[in-house]
Amino acid sequence: MNKKSITPTINLERKKRIWFLVKAVIFIGALFGIDNFKNQLIDFGVEEHYLKALRFYLYADLWISFIRLGVVFYYQRKHKLSKGVKSNFILGINHIANIIHTFVLIGAILLLFKIDPINLITSLSIVAAAIAILSKDYIANMINGMLIIFSEEVMIGDEIKIGEVKGKVSDITLVNMHIVNDDEDLIYIPNSMVFTSQIFNYTKRAIRKVSFDFDLKNELATDVAAVEKHIIDALSDYHKFIKDDSYVLRIIKINENFTSLKFQFVLHRHSEVREKDIRKAALRHVLKFIGDAKQK
Repeated sequence: MNKKSITPTINLERKKRIWFLVKAVIFIGALFGIDNFKNQLIDFGVEEHYLKALRFYLYADLWISFIRLGVVFYYQRKHKLSKGVKSNFILGINHIANIIHTFVLIGAILLLFKIDPINLITSLSIVAAAIAILSKDYIANMINGMLIIFSEEVMIGDEIKIGEVKGKVSDITLVNMHIVNDDEDLIYIPNSMVFTSQIFNYTKRAIRKVSFDFDLKNELATDVAAVEKHIIDALSDYHKFIKDDSYVLRIIKINENFTSLKFQFVLHRHSEVREKDIRKAALRHVLKFIGDAKQK
């Protein structure tokens, strides 16, 4: 497992554990009251099916939350994850818990109206089948989302490219993947498209190579070594993030009026610097180089 792909959160799991303890005290107290003072509550005017619905919801909610916390805690201990971090596995477990919570809430609401959820599902099997057919795309999207999450081939924080979209994964839901591009635009891509598309994961490749293309007029490209040195010197603030001797300025194509160049370098594997920041700084100095050359 690639621990560097794990996205830090503000002690989210610790907060959830504290909230669970508070909720457990309240819910257990409520369940104790329902079980031991049921007759008194009914005499007071509370309908029995109301108590049944509340009891069902409280028990189910406690068990779901307890199992979720237990699975996450075991996973964190097994993989020696520090507190307050979230991986794809934890994200997937949270999604599953939320889905089960939703079904439990619907079941409790049905019980409030004296409707047995099991009998309702059985009697509406034909309708349920029709709904399933109509919502098959949404269901397929959710399944694809779970497969993407648990495969951990793409994780939150990874730099990826899907089709023409390139950026950092900010979230993966059961419906879509959220990607923030270099322009800070938040792009939503359906999980079905992600699942069937070719994905370039720049974070998980063996080397973190950064490159960009630019054109120079032929009269400015007569000394490629000088252009290369100018760009390297311009990136002095980022040298600690870049591998020595990895700088390369290549001639891609020579046209009648201009020359196409590609500048490349390799970042250290676990550098936290953003590639777009280095690329932006380099391109600005290329423009400065062109401007200075014109003034000479």
